[in-house]
Amino acid sequence: MAEPRLIDGRDMHPPEPLAHALAELETLERGEELVMLLRCEPLPLYAILDRNGYRYCSRLLADGTNEVRITKP
Repeated sequence: MAEPRLIDGRDMHPPEPLAHALAELETLERGEELVMLLRCEPLPLYAILDRNGYRYCSRLLADGTNEVRITKP
């Protein structure tokens, strides 16, 4: 299995992380994973993922980073 793609958006300002995520999602292959590291929970992104059938999970890391893992079904 391929390494997941990574977007480290911790030092980006909105809406930059969302724009990067949407660009990556357009080229994501079936079963491929995108990992995002963020300082906040990306509620607008979750709505887009739900609407388009992506699988995702998020967890809060010890340093306060929100890690979001997205997979194209």
